Amino acid sequence: MSRAKFIQIGEALKSGYAVALIVGLTLVHTGCSPTFWADQANSDSYDILAEKSDDPAWELPRVDVDPDPRSRFYDPYDPNHEPLPPDDPAANVYMHWLQYKKGYKSWHKFGRALSIENPDWLVQYGISPEMSAEMAAAGNALPGTELPALEEVTLREAIDIANINSREYQFQIENLFLSALDLTLSRFQFDVKYLGIGGQNPQVDLNRRRLSNGTQELDLSSRMGVNQMLPSGAQWAVEIANNTLWLFSGSNSTSSVSVLSYSLVQPLLLGAGRKVVLNGLTQSERDVLYQTRTLARFRKTFFTDTVGGGNGFLQLLQQLQVIYNQRNNIKLLERQVEIKRALSSQKVNVQQERLEELPDNWIIPPALANKMEYDDESRMLSWKGEMSEEQEKLLLALSDADAYQATVNELISRIRTEVVTLDVAQLETQLASSINTLRTAERRYQDSLGSFKIFMGLPPDMPLSIDESLLKPFQLIDPLLPEIEQEIYDFVEVWATVYVEDWEDPNLVPPTTADMLKVVNGLELLIKRLKTDALLTLDQDIKNIELLLGEETEGVSEELLALRQRRFESDADRERVRQSTANDIRLYSGVRKEVNELQSRLDGLRGFLSEDNLSNNQKKKIILEMANLREDMLRISQGMQVIEIGLRVELITLEPFTMNSTEAVRIGLDNRLDLMNQRAFVMDARRLMEVQSNQLEAVLNVVVDGDVSTPSGRNRPLDFRGSQASLRAGVEFTAPLSLVQQRNAYRESQIDYQRQRRTFMEAQDNVKFQIRQSWRQLNVLRQNFETSRVQIRLAALQYDSAVEATSDPAQAGRNQGLNLLNALSSVLTAQNSLISNWVNYEQNRLNIYRDMGIMEIDANGIWEDNFYQHRAGTIRPTNEHRQPPPPESTESTSVTGTGDVKQVVFRPAAELNALDTETETPAQAP
Repeated sequence: MSRAKFIQIGEALKSGYAVALIVGLTLVHTGCSPTFWADQANSDSYDILAEKSDDPAWELPRVDVDPDPRSRFYDPYDPNHEPLPPDDPAANVYMHWLQYKKGYKSWHKFGRALSIENPDWLVQYGISPEMSAEMAAAGNALPGTELPALEEVTLREAIDIANINSREYQFQIENLFLSALDLTLSRFQFDVKYLGIGGQNPQVDLNRRRLSNGTQELDLSSRMGVNQMLPSGAQWAVEIANNTLWLFSGSNSTSSVSVLSYSLVQPLLLGAGRKVVLNGLTQSERDVLYQTRTLARFRKTFFTDTVGGGNGFLQLLQQLQVIYNQRNNIKLLERQVEIKRALSSQKVNVQQERLEELPDNWIIPPALANKMEYDDESRMLSWKGEMSEEQEKLLLALSDADAYQATVNELISRIRTEVVTLDVAQLETQLASSINTLRTAERRYQDSLGSFKIFMGLPPDMPLSIDESLLKPFQLIDPLLPEIEQEIYDFVEVWATVYVEDWEDPNLVPPTTADMLKVVNGLELLIKRLKTDALLTLDQDIKNIELLLGEETEGVSEELLALRQRRFESDADRERVRQSTANDIRLYSGVRKEVNELQSRLDGLRGFLSEDNLSNNQKKKIILEMANLREDMLRISQGMQVIEIGLRVELITLEPFTMNSTEAVRIGLDNRLDLMNQRAFVMDARRLMEVQSNQLEAVLNVVVDGDVSTPSGRNRPLDFRGSQASLRAGVEFTAPLSLVQQRNAYRESQIDYQRQRRTFMEAQDNVKFQIRQSWRQLNVLRQNFETSRVQIRLAALQYDSAVEATSDPAQAGRNQGLNLLNALSSVLTAQNSLISNWVNYEQNRLNIYRDMGIMEIDANGIWEDNFYQHRAGTIRPTNEHRQPPPPESTESTSVTGTGDVKQVVFRPAAELNALDTETETPAQAP
């Protein structure tokens, strides 16, 4: 084509600038990238979400559908140019080869990702970016590497981790975003759209043809229109069409004709009216509100589940406390077994066996004269004391008679056999059972901890331990007291260095005065520990309880005033505590007096040892008094622990809940977000009935359409003239004769409405039931917790009495083993009951506030409750306590901390070892 022809085309386009506009708009829209449309969708959706979060009751701190960059499932790639993720090798074949046909060859145009999870999510825990990417690619199981350990994670940190990594939380946010995305489409239905009559899209056709007579022509056809749906159901549309033809032969003529068409359709029956036309938009608007409320309620439920769920933070603490209690119980059992074994090992000095008659010519040799005798009257052969191997051989050689040999062998067997009393057997049986119970508790804790990690979105093999500071109020015994008791108990080995079993032994070398002074000095150090560490600890406990019971308010801290308010619900409750602690204080005064008496007795012993030339009898009495002093010190140290338990158990408080059930139910009915949604669902069903009933109407539409065009052959594309116009108006009618499907839909909508009414009534009843149930349970648990206080006191006294009876020779044989087992069982039951009632109470307090709908969650995901705002801990710098473990370590960091900080009563000093089921060291067998 010549340059002149192109000039002619350009002039024609100038005269038909409307056509050029059409072409330009078309090119703009065909040139928009996926990024443009994605950004537009985000902008419209977030505007809607901001608009819907206008009520404080369902205000949301986060609606961004993009995850936190620290989360495991954050995608660091451009979503519009997403690389291919790792694929299953077998399935990947079908992307490249399909039944002898090659697949798409450019799948990898955006690259290939090495992992499905965020390759940088471990960087926040001190792992290098390169190593983090390698571990993510290997599914966090890269040989020779370990996941970083999260040590002593506080409740606040656990919630923060869950907010970042919870897949369910992310799913709920995406549901909200998708509902807003749907609303953008529903709103768009009522906007002016670039669609012509009949819903035609803007289009341009450019055709070049050579005719049979040799003439060449270029034909440019274009159309563009707009339309809009009105709330009444009317739909108008305007469309302009242009056709420009260039003939490149003869006169090289150009012809351009435009037609402006319009149409208006107004339904009068079917599809008419705002209740029908706006129903879809109404439903979409309401759906976004519903989803906003759903997410707001989810945040309350999510906090409740994180803290008090089946495997939540509080449950983990309770399981830890049960493990500590069980370990302590085993330690006490082991001590009592040791004591009982020592007592039972003291066999009867004389063993007897019946022998009907002595062998002929049988006489007792001189070497056995002081060991053996035979009583002719009772026909009993007796042996006194121990038997050496030489004595055994000599005894058997005295006669070959069968009766004699049988009797002597039975006698030897009786002497050689270790005596195991019923008490020892009972204790050892219980010890073995307790060790098995401990192993089961440790395994259950690991299972629960693994579930908690998955709930938070962490890998189950990631080492993690939780902060146990919430258990601090349950430390009913200061670690110093068991430590002092153990020192006194172990002091028996020092005392044994001067102990003499047989003072009449001619070969005896009696202990020196210097040796005995060493024992006295050791006893004095123990008495000092009782005076300083033990008594001062009890002094502070008494001051704390007196501050709690005090009624003065001037100069008293707000924290103490709040503690008093939470602790005492009535004057009667205060008076009960006052009487209980008064008895503890009287016992404490007695203990202090006994400690002073111990010092006086010790000073007396020191005075005796200052004398010269002590006789063996005097030394014997001094050594016996040393033993009595140690026994009394041991008894006093155990009594101190009983007193401290009674004092400290009264300091534990429950968070108050003062509403009556009627008020709680009323608040719940007014504030439950899911109940608001359920009530709105009833209206949705009722509106749908109206819409479905409209479908039974006849089609009756008023139709107006027409067009106006430019003169033909004048090449004036915008010269519209009335003489070239036409107008058509009419009515469309279709009789409603075959509407079985519509009839059924209408009837179904009526039934669905009735179902929604019943569903709402059930939801309302369930709200009432849930709140009343939690309210009743709260009251029961509050009373149970008070009973647990008394139970702890009584169990401690029972155990103390059982231990005293064990060491009292006058009580020997009086079911001591069974009494000890009952006492230990009572201690363990009381310990577990105390922590269980507290955890269950707190769980139900969470539940009732959640069910009333007044649990306000702050931007960090924490309930705006005084207890959790002040006791949930802090979020420390990421790498401060989350370092990778040493190469030789294992993941068994689930349980950390020393047992002497967490025990309720009778606290063991040993640390609780790692409990991972694959790497743990089994508990020692009895």
